[in-house]
Amino acid sequence: MSRILEITVALSREARRIPLLWAAAGAGVLTVGVVAMLVTSGSSSAKPVPYPEKRFYVEVKRVLSGHSAKLEPEGRLVYAGIRTPYKDEPFYEEAKRRNIELVEGKTLRLRFDVEEEDAKARQVAYAFERGTPIGETLVREGLAYVRLTPKTQRYASELLAAQADARRAKRGIWSVPPNEPETKYPADPKYGNFHRPACKEVPKIKPERLVTYRILGDALDRGLAPCSKCRP
Repeated sequence: MSRILEITVALSREARRIPLLWAAAGAGVLTVGVVAMLVTSGSSSAKPVPYPEKRFYVEVKRVLSGHSAKLEPEGRLVYAGIRTPYKDEPFYEEAKRRNIELVEGKTLRLRFDVEEEDAKARQVAYAFERGTPIGETLVREGLAYVRLTPKTQRYASELLAAQADARRAKRGIWSVPPNEPETKYPADPKYGNFHRPACKEVPKIKPERLVTYRILGDALDRGLAPCSKCRP
């Protein structure tokens, strides 16, 4: 009897550490259940999975920008690990049109990272349409910057490789002549941005987070995106 109690307690502890799996079809979301753990010994030394998998599907009602969309029946989605140009930046319209082609009216599978929702109550996720990674596609076509933060690292290597390819080929945003270079580029890895030294956003960066790059390319190689206000 004591042995059964031991295993029951171990399972209970592990269940608290493992998130639920989800399944969704269109607008409906269905809880599948808690992952069952097989206990082959009295030990509970299994290593935690870095990115617990969830089968989560959404239907896109309307594209809002190159990196965001409105969902059916409600809710919004923003792509993790990237940002496309904003309205006053080159290639904004091209990125939005391409996002429409890729996802509007379609069902997407979402995969999550550390952060699943942002301060604006939008789902933050990597989107896939029949296996095609939407964010990586936009980056590779030169229609998005990689924008990594400590909470969006799951597909960092794939996104950075796609960006390096787009930069070499001078596709999209990389075909625009570069701005006047600065002697340094202050950055805030928490938000995944780098700036010009005179940018009004720089004084807002806490000293313990401030990182400075001498070369713009170094900031890009580390997955930081240019500030949309000062446009370094």
